[in-house]
Amino acid sequence: MEDLSDEENERVNRDDWGNEESAPLPRSRCGCSCGFCSVAFIVIFHFVVLSIAIICMIPLGVMTEVVRAYMSGIITLIWLIYCCIMAASNISSLVRSWYSRKKGENSGGEIGPSVAMAQAQQSACLDVFLGERMGCLCCGPSPSKPRCLCRKISCPMVITFLLIVEGVLLLTPVFAATSSYSSLNNGEIEAVFPNAALAPDARSSAFSFGAYMLPGGFSLYGGYSNSFDGKQTTTFKYKDGCKPECELDVHIPSRDNASDGYPVIFHVHGGGWDSGVKSNPITPIGYWLERGYAFISMQYRFPSQTPGGATVFEILDDVQDAWDYVTTMAPDKGWGIDISRSIFYGDSAGGHLACTVAYRSSDPRIRGVVNMYGATEWEYYMKEGGGSLETLLNKILPPDPTENDYRKASCSTFATLDSPPILTLHGNWDTIVPIKMSRHLHGVVNAFNVTNHLVEVPLADHVFDAGWHSVGGQMTTYAMERFVASQVLS
Repeated sequence: MEDLSDEENERVNRDDWGNEESAPLPRSRCGCSCGFCSVAFIVIFHFVVLSIAIICMIPLGVMTEVVRAYMSGIITLIWLIYCCIMAASNISSLVRSWYSRKKGENSGGEIGPSVAMAQAQQSACLDVFLGERMGCLCCGPSPSKPRCLCRKISCPMVITFLLIVEGVLLLTPVFAATSSYSSLNNGEIEAVFPNAALAPDARSSAFSFGAYMLPGGFSLYGGYSNSFDGKQTTTFKYKDGCKPECELDVHIPSRDNASDGYPVIFHVHGGGWDSGVKSNPITPIGYWLERGYAFISMQYRFPSQTPGGATVFEILDDVQDAWDYVTTMAPDKGWGIDISRSIFYGDSAGGHLACTVAYRSSDPRIRGVVNMYGATEWEYYMKEGGGSLETLLNKILPPDPTENDYRKASCSTFATLDSPPILTLHGNWDTIVPIKMSRHLHGVVNAFNVTNHLVEVPLADHVFDAGWHSVGGQMTTYAMERFVASQVLS
């Protein structure tokens, strides 16, 4: 839209536009008009927000949780700011309307178009931003009654409707998990695993909405790290004949060693039993080192890189061999760790491997297991009809697998009265590893009177703990920290 011509300005000053419909749309003093640029901003903004909000509410596996971890908190913050600006603009409009009426009453008549135009210019930027005047998307030039293409509903009503839909989609995963993180805050973990001697700087709340929004995706690891110099981390080869190399990283805290040695978190990574890398867990290693835990992460062979392939039983043997190496070499290497106070921890495929090895080894030095949405129950899964995971499981079993093969690959097969306590966190929207596996596992260990607890996270998909400040990330650290402390620090 061009600037008002001299003739138009003269007509404004004479107050003789004749009728409202022929009046030009107001321009802001900063030069903005209600044209294409404003429409483009509105369309792009709501397209981006609505797209992210929809992805956050569709169970798409890892993709859903990655988007939530990186973007949902920040987008929620931007959405809230937008809503606040819109509310402020509406309040401002009411105040301006009241002031205009009062001024008209005091002057003994109505205000002229020139005054109205000047008042409109002061708010044009906000009006454009909020969709009050959407230029080429509106039918007719009326500044007082903008209409969308359908000529049936006002532009502000469209924007308000979009904001409501976006808010519902963005905030539903947060509110759906309210009961879960409220239960954690009310001592759900401590009731099952008492006597936790927590570190003074332990996470104090299972969820903080402020941290979720900012820094949110800007700080995925909460300022902690998974990479350290040689003074804190040493790599050892625990066996030959593996591809990738069968190695393990030993991460030692830099703080002064306790007289009885550091307790150990023994980590097994996920990745579908055929991908992934050691020392890159979702929960940052640096967090645990700062709180006085040694962190050991091992690498196992991949069937796709092994000549002739490999079965899950060989991978389980790799995990067992890595653990045996640690228990044998730790005293000689002077790592300053206390093997008798160890926790096995794994996510997804790593949760299955950690749980199965910990239970079948019957090693009293393994004080507990943290199972993050692990595919632990192969026999039960196949008896229930299998599913999308069936092809992957059969690829790493012997040809023509039998029921006994599935049984030997299941964690609950090795449950006994002396099995270590286990904590599992699993999303009830998991599209890769069905939550019924974890429910069955805990049903079995409960029958053996093994201390156990399953935290079901509502509307959470696979890898829901991605992101230090995400809903699942905060809940996982809070629960895991209390479980680990109750087993090795009490």
